[in-house]
Amino acid sequence: MTLDLTFLREKPDFSARARLKVEALAPLSMVVKMPGKYYRSQSVPSDIMLWAMLENALGWHIAEIERKKLLDELKKRHKSEAPLSGVKFGSLLSWHVRFVGPHFEPPMLRYDDLWSQHLRGSSFPGGSRNYDQSAIPLMNAERGKRVTFSEKTTARKDDAVIREFSDADDINLSALRPYFPQYYTSPTPREYVEPEMAYSFALETSPSLLQMLQDALSSPAAPLYLGASEGWVDATLEVTPQ
Repeated sequence: MTLDLTFLREKPDFSARARLKVEALAPLSMVVKMPGKYYRSQSVPSDIMLWAMLENALGWHIAEIERKKLLDELKKRHKSEAPLSGVKFGSLLSWHVRFVGPHFEPPMLRYDDLWSQHLRGSSFPGGSRNYDQSAIPLMNAERGKRVTFSEKTTARKDDAVIREFSDADDINLSALRPYFPQYYTSPTPREYVEPEMAYSFALETSPSLLQMLQDALSSPAAPLYLGASEGWVDATLEVTPQ
């Protein structure tokens, strides 16, 4: 599918006003910063999260390199930068959709739970539940302390080590990587919120983009979420008088 995004070059128009209502269908964890050991959720989604949700509804799934090119072009065009999230995401809508007060923040339940964080690093053998069956004998030997894993240059790296190993062998982690997923998981404390009612946000945009967003939210191109990808939501836009 070819996306026609030429209208983003036009001068921003905020003559249309609407109210965006967002209902949580699952617990939400809306983390702005990426900490190491505890993920604290905001009570309310940030503007960047809302823009990202609207882009998802529109089906604007754009590769990182292409998105950066577009953001750079629009930055020069509109002489201002797009705000960036903690993971350096910038929305193409940020020049054409603005959120204005007052907003409605519903009462909510807050609690902590464990979240499977995806990581990369040398701990992958102990953090991956799934791996190639041919690695099972070697993994059992390591758990039984018959062999060790390390990143030492003197450790075995040969392809045969996965099948042919001896007690007291030190095996380089690079020999294991082809048999494991690219990422491993680690249980991480994460805060979640459950709003008792829908959020309500006032926004301003152009009449044409407002119609485009209404159509997209009535039949989203992809599931809508806020924060973590399992934080599913439903959203609607209602036109309000100026």
